[in-house]
Amino acid sequence: MDARDQRSSSWNALFVVATAACLCLAGVGLTASAQPAAEAGVWQPHRLTFNYVGIQPVYSCEGLREDMQFLLRQSGAQVNSVTPLSCFRSAGAPNSLISAQLNFSTLQPGTAEGDASGTMGVWRHVEFSNTRSNPQLRGADCELVQEFKTQVLPQLNTRNVQSYLPCVPYQTTGFQWSLSFDSFVPATAGHREVGGAD
Repeated sequence: MDARDQRSSSWNALFVVATAACLCLAGVGLTASAQPAAEAGVWQPHRLTFNYVGIQPVYSCEGLREDMQFLLRQSGAQVNSVTPLSCFRSAGAPNSLISAQLNFSTLQPGTAEGDASGTMGVWRHVEFSNTRSNPQLRGADCELVQEFKTQVLPQLNTRNVQSYLPCVPYQTTGFQWSLSFDSFVPATAGHREVGGAD
């Protein structure tokens, strides 16, 4: 290879490196721009009675409280209180007829009238499943998640709801269930793709 061919080969190699660098930088820019844009939001309070009508499992008062707090918080809600109601058995033992008073707030896009200091919110993906949400939720909790979807989810500000809840009473293993949606949450809340902890 003569000197001219060597120079040409060097320029070609330099061009390839420069092109690759530009593509990498462009990729970084695309990734950054793909981040959800924050918009103003305002907290809206909710109070409702949740009635568990599933067959299996039965929940203790504390067990229902913990699971409902988990579902609400992971969905982006501010939980003020979860108060089980049907706790007439000793020490709040498991009960097939159990309810809870839910007191929580959800972030809604927009601002309150006369309030210019609203919380900034973004849309985040939330996913519950018997594997992803373990150990807080397990295969046996399919009916509880089904009731959460029916009774509570309409109160939350969500979109793109998808569910696969083939709940079979008394069957705790051997099947999969899932519930996923996008929820409008505070921009500081981070990504809430559920994995079993806040």
